[in-house]
Amino acid sequence: MNNNTKVSNILIVDDNPKNLQVLGKYLQTEGFHIEFALNGNTALEWIENTQFDLILLDINMPELDGYATCQIIKSNPLNQNIPIIFLTANTDIESIVNAFDLGAVDYITKPFNHKELIARVRTQIDNKNSRAEIARNLFEIEYKNKLITDSIHYAKIIQTAVLNEFQNGAAFFREHFILNLPKDIVSGDFTWFYKTHDKLLVGVFDCTGHGVPGAFMSMLGITLLNEMVISDKIDKPNLILDRLRKKIIDALGQKGVILEVADGMDGSIISFDQKHSKVIYSGAFNSLYLMRNNKIIELKADRMPLSHYEIMNNFSFREIEILPDDIIYLSTDGYIAQSGGQNQKRFKSGQFKNTLLKLHTHPLQTQKQMLLETFNNWKGTCEQVDDITVVGLRF
Repeated sequence: MNNNTKVSNILIVDDNPKNLQVLGKYLQTEGFHIEFALNGNTALEWIENTQFDLILLDINMPELDGYATCQIIKSNPLNQNIPIIFLTANTDIESIVNAFDLGAVDYITKPFNHKELIARVRTQIDNKNSRAEIARNLFEIEYKNKLITDSIHYAKIIQTAVLNEFQNGAAFFREHFILNLPKDIVSGDFTWFYKTHDKLLVGVFDCTGHGVPGAFMSMLGITLLNEMVISDKIDKPNLILDRLRKKIIDALGQKGVILEVADGMDGSIISFDQKHSKVIYSGAFNSLYLMRNNKIIELKADRMPLSHYEIMNNFSFREIEILPDDIIYLSTDGYIAQSGGQNQKRFKSGQFKNTLLKLHTHPLQTQKQMLLETFNNWKGTCEQVDDITVVGLRF
């Protein structure tokens, strides 16, 4: 036997000393460590002070029979996992059923075949060891999962602080809302506001992936936007997207080769000229929705992401004269991509526009709540498929 292998500890409980002697000899020959008890009370005393891997238990004993002994053992949470095999001369069905009802793992009738007995004993000890190993592994997994989850929650605090720093510009609008629903704890979606001396820039971006990878991309995106706008003084939406795409490609080392991972982001950005009441919009896959006079106008984005792509044209822009009470909505594709409803289909852009039409007369904070309720009702029991961001701005 391997010296590093743990020797299994077995308790034999029987009021017949000869049975104890015979059983003990069989099991000791197989390398098990054996203890003996002539009655149920002695067995309970053993169990209080010794850890056993298996108990072989007779039924017909004076004072405390095998059934009562088993019931007491199983009533203690510390001993519930000790496998008990009844070894008895009782062969009637009622006795067998009663034994299993009390928690026994096996039932062997006397006289027994010693090879069969050894096989059943080994099976139950192996099962116990396997369950213990699984329990240890689950504990380790749960512990590591807690460490990872705690780290991600802390990362969320950092991400939220960074995002909040670049949302202060929203206060320059009459009303605004930001609906952000991460699929996981942290998000690959982010919003970005920045005020220059004469313009207010607003961006909504959707990074490849979600969770931790998406969150890393969002931090990269915010860093690059600040570098371009604050340091390089670029304030035209189409030029921002052009430069942002180039910087993402450079940062990720993309060469446009086959099978290359096309990480990057989609997004939309507007520049609001308060003095001249004018908005310039550019988008990478994400449209802008303008609500005016109870009608919704969609300004479609360029069908290019902010990463290496088969189409690498310069981003276009649209200029809009802003009227009083105009509302602009910018969003990522998470809301329209959500599965749900009776047939578990995607929400889709048409239904999203109809939803905006139905709620646009309400104050924007009310609209945010209505959008959230609509989303939750649509999603139902389905899993959220992506990060979700919707921004509403009233001019």
